[in-house]
Amino acid sequence: MVWELGTLNLGPVKAFHIMRKRYGGFENVGATVDDCKNFRNRINSYIGEYDADMVINRMTEQKQYLADYSFEYSVDDGKRLTGLFWVDGLCKLNYMEFGDVISFDATFKTNRYKMVFVQFTGIDNHCRNVTLSAGLLASESIESYKWLLNSFLKSFGRQPNVVVTDQDPAMKQGIEEVFPISRHRLCMWHIMKKVADKVGHELCNNDEFKRRMCDIVWTDSIEPEEFERQWKLVMIEFGLTENKWIDDMFGMRSMWIPAFYRHEPMSGLMRTTSRSESENHFFVRLLIHNSHS
Repeated sequence: MVWELGTLNLGPVKAFHIMRKRYGGFENVGATVDDCKNFRNRINSYIGEYDADMVINRMTEQKQYLADYSFEYSVDDGKRLTGLFWVDGLCKLNYMEFGDVISFDATFKTNRYKMVFVQFTGIDNHCRNVTLSAGLLASESIESYKWLLNSFLKSFGRQPNVVVTDQDPAMKQGIEEVFPISRHRLCMWHIMKKVADKVGHELCNNDEFKRRMCDIVWTDSIEPEEFERQWKLVMIEFGLTENKWIDDMFGMRSMWIPAFYRHEPMSGLMRTTSRSESENHFFVRLLIHNSHS
């Protein structure tokens, strides 16, 4: 019964308490909580090398019973799983309603299989995160991202208007090739989080510097020309004209500064990494809960 309940995402502790209620008491279960945990661990060890096959079989079964369920997978020459993508009917409905602007994040890595967990996130009309789809990748190469984005396109049938990511170059090239009509933007929050490391913590603790930067970065109420003028003044005043990272960020300003797309609806996703990290936190808590409960 521990195994059967495990297929329902119930951990060994919950399985033990269910058996206790079913059989009328602890003494009638015939095992302790630790016995259930050890049994589950032995099962996991035994099926470890067959995990990928079990996942594919499970998704194949779901596709038979759920009309709008889609999944794609890829394997290498050694028949090892290299990519997995899945989306259900609710996600497809979310994409129809809230899929104009999406975030694409791959900052969460699984421990056991060393695969990258990728989630696609949108924002609904109440400014809440909605999960649009998810995937696993064995590597963060251009070809891996192209495969994932093609799987996304196959499932949803259309490209998003805007895709927001971090500064990963492989993501950038994958988006350019697979989503040629989508506009690619960079996450402001992710970039601004690096400022302290790139210009020094002392300067970042300067209230005047922080105020001047925030006034021109976190706003869409100024014109591009005004942003450029103010940015250059700040860099001169605080001695950052020779800072390469600052120059690089200014060079790609049209991809992350709101002044350059002030009339383009962004659904609040320019700070998408912070939203995606909250999504990561949700999935981590879910996995930990299922493995220990």
